[in-house]
Amino acid sequence: MTRKNIKTVIAGTLLSALVMGWMGCKKFLSPEAVSSFDTEYVFDNITNARKALLGSYNSLTGDYGYGIRISGYWAYDSDEMIKGTNSTTTDEGQLLAKYLSIASNLQITNPFNQMYTGAERANLCIYNIPKMELYTIGSAQQQAQLKRMLGEAYVLRAQFMYELCRNFGDVPFQKQPSQYTSNLFQSRMSRDSIYDQLLTDLKQAEDLMPWRTDVSSIGDAVDQRFTKGSAKALRAKIALTRGGYSLPVSGGALSRPSNYLDFYKIAHDECADLIANPTQHTLLSSYKDLFKNYLLAHNLNDPAGEYIMVASMANGADSKLGIQTGTRVNGVGGGNLNILPTYFYMFDSTDLRRDVTCVPYEITFDTIKTGHAMNAVYDGKFRKEWVSNPSFVFSAGSASTSNRPATNNALQNMQLSWPLIRFADVLLWYAETENEINGGPTAAAIDAVSRVNLRGHGGSYKETPPVIPTTKDGFFKFLVKERMLEFGNEGVRKYDLIRWNLLATAVNETRARLNAWATATESNHPVMPLYSYMENGPAYAQDATQLPTYLYFMKTPARSNIDDFNPFLNSYYKPSDIKAAPTGQVRVAWWLGGSGQVTYVNSIASGFKTGQSELMPIPQSQRDVNPNLSPQNFGY
Repeated sequence: MTRKNIKTVIAGTLLSALVMGWMGCKKFLSPEAVSSFDTEYVFDNITNARKALLGSYNSLTGDYGYGIRISGYWAYDSDEMIKGTNSTTTDEGQLLAKYLSIASNLQITNPFNQMYTGAERANLCIYNIPKMELYTIGSAQQQAQLKRMLGEAYVLRAQFMYELCRNFGDVPFQKQPSQYTSNLFQSRMSRDSIYDQLLTDLKQAEDLMPWRTDVSSIGDAVDQRFTKGSAKALRAKIALTRGGYSLPVSGGALSRPSNYLDFYKIAHDECADLIANPTQHTLLSSYKDLFKNYLLAHNLNDPAGEYIMVASMANGADSKLGIQTGTRVNGVGGGNLNILPTYFYMFDSTDLRRDVTCVPYEITFDTIKTGHAMNAVYDGKFRKEWVSNPSFVFSAGSASTSNRPATNNALQNMQLSWPLIRFADVLLWYAETENEINGGPTAAAIDAVSRVNLRGHGGSYKETPPVIPTTKDGFFKFLVKERMLEFGNEGVRKYDLIRWNLLATAVNETRARLNAWATATESNHPVMPLYSYMENGPAYAQDATQLPTYLYFMKTPARSNIDDFNPFLNSYYKPSDIKAAPTGQVRVAWWLGGSGQVTYVNSIASGFKTGQSELMPIPQSQRDVNPNLSPQNFGY
């Protein structure tokens, strides 16, 4: 074999590793060494450099990325939904969600390793792309493509490091590829210093990347890669976290920096810039379509550009979203996340977001919807019954006529992507920063919140529009509720509550409300305790006498539009005194408390400890390899 052929084989092998994953690497930040001889060929042309970049994108996906562990395990429990209701479980995923995790929990260790693998791959691109000849002497199009790739690598590294910092606090941060680092056993770096570096990096990335509608002008296809909007939105998100409350690794009280408004100003300006460019990103008119006809149809290029940043599961990337989560079909799947009854009733009766986010039924015999009691309502944004795409094959051979996978219970990967940032985030972040910076809500802040709330009600109010408070505290509490309603089941709530220093309060007050439900009887429906940290929602969320004791449904095959069919015949919001189910109907004891609600009381965040649980432990296997990963986070 000639020397040239040998080099080609080595380069091809490296590209395969970059794209498919380096998952066999056991050591922290120590993947297989990449020689300069190899990188000379990988970063020799546009095509190979893009493959190297896609290797970093690949670390967003799969079981240990946003395919289920980080999206479906790390982000719970909170005051909206919980992962599982078994308070004596030995399941590692549920233990993590209940804040009973230990440093050897593999549901922490494996995603931790994968985030660092993604950062290492991004580092390879950040280091090598600017050194490519084409970066400086290529055609205008080639230079623009490479600059975009460099910007994407900065965004990818920022996303990986942000995820690590918000979950583990101070962590090692390596800015060069491992092959150019003399000491791989690095100490933990202050998360604030890391955030500051990421804010600088993302500002640079903005100048390197095109807007989403401009990618074709540099010869790139319109796809799910990151663009200028992604860099700006992630910069706003990190700035708000940097300016928010956080837990020291030594434990104790959460605190925020004295100059927190400086970071709110960064977030404000980035959001303002995005809002000022509606041709790039804005709200899609229909909240339901955003999930049913775009996310679950495997089409994230929605015309409004609301999906600013996603962890794309394209090209067969593994994703258990819609399998472990969402509706239960024919007794299989779903049920990974339970909607708390207290959350269900934070929606008013005309808020269309409720029926997108909350599913009080399961599908049996392929087409029949069987109603559930209040204590068995599941998450709905990744529901199996809505998944569709003519080109997506659900079973061996060919797709079904309806392109829906309800009858295929063996399916383990529906390739559903995970939304990282939506334009609704930008509007509500903007409103939050306006309120903080100005000591109260401005007209622009109220307008931004109104746009999100109005879309949630279908574009027009059937009842009286909500009264948005004009005081700083009142407006903030309205925002706390609005973000809860808008982003249920999107892994947002827990981290919002932490940066607001409200997670402990939310857990305790939600548990108190659930306890009141647990003592309910048919003749004694208690008045629910009020929330102190957010607006309390509609009146019927407080006065249980206005809610039905029973619900009734028809256990008959649904119409052809099964995905738009609600099996319940009476209202969730009006009392029902009917004792026996009418002919042809099935009765569900909807409101009654007792053991079902006690299960929630005992289960929700059962191991949560204020001043400890806001961070997860550094994986013990990494501390065994690297003696510099001390101290361990408090309490572990």
